[in-house]
Amino acid sequence: MQKVGSQSIDNEFEKFLMELPFKEFPYSKRNWGDPLHSLCSFSGKLKPSLAHHLINKFTSEGEKVFDFFSGSGTVPFEASRQSRISFGLDINPIAVAISKGKIGIPNEVDCMNILLDLRNHIENFIPEPATIEKAKFFGFNKTLIEYYHENTLIEILKARDFFKNYPNKNDSYYLILGSLLHILHGNRPYALSRRSHPITPYAPTGEYEYKNLCEKLSDKVFKGLKSVKNESFNRGNIYKGDIMDNWDEEIKDINAIISSPPFFESTKFYLTNWIRSWFMGWETEDFEKEKDTFIETRQRKSFELYNDIFIQAKQRLTTDGIMILHLGKSDKKDMGEVLLPIAKKYFNSAKLYNEDVSMVENHGMTDKGSVNVHQYILTY
Repeated sequence: MQKVGSQSIDNEFEKFLMELPFKEFPYSKRNWGDPLHSLCSFSGKLKPSLAHHLINKFTSEGEKVFDFFSGSGTVPFEASRQSRISFGLDINPIAVAISKGKIGIPNEVDCMNILLDLRNHIENFIPEPATIEKAKFFGFNKTLIEYYHENTLIEILKARDFFKNYPNKNDSYYLILGSLLHILHGNRPYALSRRSHPITPYAPTGEYEYKNLCEKLSDKVFKGLKSVKNESFNRGNIYKGDIMDNWDEEIKDINAIISSPPFFESTKFYLTNWIRSWFMGWETEDFEKEKDTFIETRQRKSFELYNDIFIQAKQRLTTDGIMILHLGKSDKKDMGEVLLPIAKKYFNSAKLYNEDVSMVENHGMTDKGSVNVHQYILTY
């Protein structure tokens, strides 16, 4: 589909929100889309069907699509699947790892070799006793030893060392790492932990049970390898970085920015996935040190920081490029009304649209926040 001309884009966006194609069957199915969208559960994930239709409607094949809050890589992955050139940026090492696991082109032989290397490392590597004791009692709502059988936890600790030091961090490596991040905790038999939640590690329940890391991981990886990436798939580009710093110089001449900034007071991304953050190398002090670098923390003080974000977005877009932001309106903050006047300072046109989501399912979360309206800011 050809991209809509700028003169009619407002009408087309209004039509898009009237039709809501991502809510029609089969796109309304909870598990719609490529299996790799479920590579790893992640809080705040943009619905793949929404990303699919935004990209299909408002961009064309070969164009550059960028998400500067890319999270688990839903927008870059959908863009790559639709033969766009995709870019993603995120400060969270978990998000970057998952995204790279999606937008790469892994090789089955590479995966088998890495899994074999991991198995050998787990069999032969002996962590220091002090390291084991420190890991056992690390945690927030509960400690790690309360989540895992002791033998499983030791295997996880060995795997943590393996992924940190593995020399060849290629596409296959990230598929395997993203798969392992997913199975670290959850409420199904694939999970290495006692029964918990697949997105946020709620305090575990149930009996302790030894679960072999390599066996569970191999099952997950080979499911991921079933994702079909044909010749039209464009390998994506994911960057780890602070959105308030200068973005990588390769992020330029962008045709469309499609992104969902963190909703106001909805998710503490630096903390909600603390087991996965620990696995990626964070220690106790990192959770305190890093929280002030995350936008969800910074924007509680002031939304003026979006001036710098929009300035850089304008610089990276082509002259006819568009930006679509997916926002959340809650009882505490109307993000659209706050961000719209800022966007108007830098773009020729900036308009706000609302979508009622008060009936959206909560995916088993006990608190999905007070957001009952999703908003969109469209700029060009």
